[in-house]
Amino acid sequence: MTTPPINKVQTARRSWNDHTPPPQEQQPPALPPIPPGPLTSASIEDIINRLEDCSPYWPQVHEHRARIRRLLGHLRQLPGETWQDRWALFEGQVGHDALTWRLRIAGGSSKNTKNRNEVEGLNAAMGPLLALDVMRPSHRWIAGQRFAFWKALSRFRDPAHTAELENALLHAKASPAQATSGILTLGRIQAHTGKSIRQLTAEDILDLTTQLPGKLIDVSRSGLTAVWPVLHGLGWIRHDSGTMPTRLRVGPKTVDEMVDYYDITGPCREPLIRYLQVRSAGLDYASLCALGRYLAGLFFADIVKHDPDQRSFALTPEQAAGWKARVKVKADGSPRREVYSVFFAVRAFYLDISQWALEDAFWAQWVAPSPITFAETRGYVKHRRATIATMQQRTRELAPVLPRLVEAAEQALRAAEATLADAKMVGAGQTIDMDGEAWEVFQSSEYAHVRIRRNGKDRDLSFEEDNAFWTWALVETLRHTGARIEEVLELVHMSIQPYKVPGTGETIPLLHFAPSKTDTERLMVAGPELVHVLYRVLSRITKDTGGAPLTQRWDSAEKVLSSPLPHLFVRRRGAGPPNVMTTATVSTLLNDLARRAQIKVSGAEVRFTPHDFRRIFATEALASGLPPHIVQVLMGHASLATTQGYAAIYPRDVIRHHRTFIEKRRVIRPTEEYREPTAAEWDEFEAHFVQRKLSLGSCGRAYGTGCQHEHACLRCALLRPDPSQINRLQDIIDNLEERITEAEQHGWLGDAEGLRVTLNSAEMKLAQMFKLQSQQSGRIVDLGTPRMRNS
Repeated sequence: MTTPPINKVQTARRSWNDHTPPPQEQQPPALPPIPPGPLTSASIEDIINRLEDCSPYWPQVHEHRARIRRLLGHLRQLPGETWQDRWALFEGQVGHDALTWRLRIAGGSSKNTKNRNEVEGLNAAMGPLLALDVMRPSHRWIAGQRFAFWKALSRFRDPAHTAELENALLHAKASPAQATSGILTLGRIQAHTGKSIRQLTAEDILDLTTQLPGKLIDVSRSGLTAVWPVLHGLGWIRHDSGTMPTRLRVGPKTVDEMVDYYDITGPCREPLIRYLQVRSAGLDYASLCALGRYLAGLFFADIVKHDPDQRSFALTPEQAAGWKARVKVKADGSPRREVYSVFFAVRAFYLDISQWALEDAFWAQWVAPSPITFAETRGYVKHRRATIATMQQRTRELAPVLPRLVEAAEQALRAAEATLADAKMVGAGQTIDMDGEAWEVFQSSEYAHVRIRRNGKDRDLSFEEDNAFWTWALVETLRHTGARIEEVLELVHMSIQPYKVPGTGETIPLLHFAPSKTDTERLMVAGPELVHVLYRVLSRITKDTGGAPLTQRWDSAEKVLSSPLPHLFVRRRGAGPPNVMTTATVSTLLNDLARRAQIKVSGAEVRFTPHDFRRIFATEALASGLPPHIVQVLMGHASLATTQGYAAIYPRDVIRHHRTFIEKRRVIRPTEEYREPTAAEWDEFEAHFVQRKLSLGSCGRAYGTGCQHEHACLRCALLRPDPSQINRLQDIIDNLEERITEAEQHGWLGDAEGLRVTLNSAEMKLAQMFKLQSQQSGRIVDLGTPRMRNS
């Protein structure tokens, strides 16, 4: 018996993966000992005399002489031969807090005004001491402080190279915030190493990322990501990569590490490891992680926790009942959603051991009755049906409001592009009007982002336009392809492939999806709207260099880094290198769009996840008459049952009876049906399409079917409006409004209600006409479809 399919995206979010040690090759090499500074053994008077050297960069250094004496005097009371020895002892006593060390030196409380000024002054007194390399605090202590003198420290130690780096960041199009953050972080590294900015190495920078906890690493990396490629380009640091390595990317765990994470010892450790090793041959890494978590973490680790003397897999009825009651509830008291996956994994573990024992004597000693009976797993069917029903209900709620989300994305992009264009046109120092308010435009350099400010408020127009564009591109791509989010993020320049139809010679674009969840690649026809979106994406990422940059995508589920490829969905932040978007970034953009669009269903605001677009795509494809097996191929599903579960409106019995009819029809179909059509049959075929022509457009009903909506075309979703009939439809809308007014005056409320429904449908058709008209009036552009090279 095997476990049900395991969602690798959910597996990637397991908390225990966050504690995985980094792969060996990503650890920076050990740094050689740093020689002590020249003043680390000097007297207090010698240090005070050297403060004059700092005066160009600390104009108020003379005002802090008394505080510096007090700080050094406090350290001198501690044992140690050098100031560094005394500081290390002092730091161990006060910890990393920004206030504790100052209160220890100043004494008293920070609530007293005079004492508070003395406490605050110690921050400024620390600057010259670190600049003169009297002592070198740890990275963790420095990260906990709020010093503002890091740029002054860099300029004091090496003003020429600091100015060179600032100029290089300017030409690299780094934003002022990124450049400042990066130089400040380099100042912190200099304070810890005693080096100047030119003497820093790649190992010095990477050492910072190994010494700080996760949140502080993120803060430090925000500036280093932009500074690293500039330092690499100047030749100041030597490293295999021109982009900042990511320490938080952890490689795959071994099976031993998966089991040892839960502190499982004793005789049962080895069979658990061997079982996972055998099962790993047929599982991807994400599924293996989930299986290891179920068996080692949620099952046996819990058994050992409550029965430390457990030495086998044979459980008493009391042990089994207690574990099953505990596993159904999480630590926070909420019900565990994947409880049946755990049950299946545990039952399969016991049954597999029983089967393997017939072939391998090792497993014979571990055979035991399964604590999960077959009857206890039968509830999975009901649970699965409830899950599908909830998913389909969500799809039914989101599908009608999807056009509003698409329209909101288009409006946000148009508004952001127009605002940015206006700001660039007026130039820095001028003002632009936004919603009746005057905003000042400012730009620190020609490469920096365009920003506006008013009354202390600051907006980055370049960043807002970038967010609006990628939000629009993601919404359009997801809704037109129905692809998984990882498939969209893995699209590359060569994913758009031309295909020549053999019969007609017509060339149509195909979109190629790389193997993803089911490890199978697939192709789908790319419509004009989708190709237009991908062309704009390609134009955006190639406008600076003329070609798509080579980037590597980190698969957080499989813990692997892709080969360098010309990915389409990449973003560049300032001077930082282009990076493939993450699923978290996509979710953030979609949530922000839904929040700004203020779309509500049943009074509650809705959120769109990337997978919601996939379900809506499958539902609309089936509802439009596309055969289920074709939808299965387009969706990349291994089973037709999965496709049926995605469809929110397609009845299962219709699918079952239709498939049965097709199978029987293929057996009894006479060969006469393969003959050439007669002239009468062909005339009948053409007449069907002539009868679909309407005054407002054309009817999109299937061939051979009559109108099922009693010719209520304005209300029908199959009406394809013609933009040339805008004036006629406007007259109809005006007439409907007059009839509604007349019905309300005479008290014909039933007629008024029916006319309102027709009016709403007519207004929607009018909006579609205007949209089609604007698209048809656009310029024709080269789609940039890759061409085959001549061999």
